[in-house]
Amino acid sequence: MDIEPVRSGASGITIQHRTADIEAASKPWKDDLSASQIARRFGVSPNVIGGIAFRNRALFSSKPRARNCRPHESKRAPRKDKTAMRDRKPDTIIIPPHKFDLERLPFAKRLLELRPGECIWPINDGSPFLFCAAKTAGKYCQHHQSRAVAVHRVAKGEK
Repeated sequence: MDIEPVRSGASGITIQHRTADIEAASKPWKDDLSASQIARRFGVSPNVIGGIAFRNRALFSSKPRARNCRPHESKRAPRKDKTAMRDRKPDTIIIPPHKFDLERLPFAKRLLELRPGECIWPINDGSPFLFCAAKTAGKYCQHHQSRAVAVHRVAKGEK
């Protein structure tokens, strides 16, 4: 196969790559020039050079990739001690259940059992999560709506 047509760039120019041209492009590749630099010399896009290099791997030897782009920082960061991570307490604050939530617990439903018009406020801490399920016109019953607004006001600093 002596001639290989390749489309280049957005202009749609078709370039005929002869074996001699491919060999000529492989020489600067071996001299450690980038695909962009070679492409500028031949008037094609770097993708064309990359494609030619891929299809003609015998002529285009693989370049060693740089392991570290910052040679002055060749030392690896010390690894975190995994035992210290296991012993660490979670940052979550456990909030004791509200009296209303404890009263609603016998009537609570799992997420898949909830119907439209039932309160979606979670009333336990999981396994499985249970929701209030009191009748409501919106997402939350009147009690949980007032608690949500009160938490929002405290968070914003309103009085």
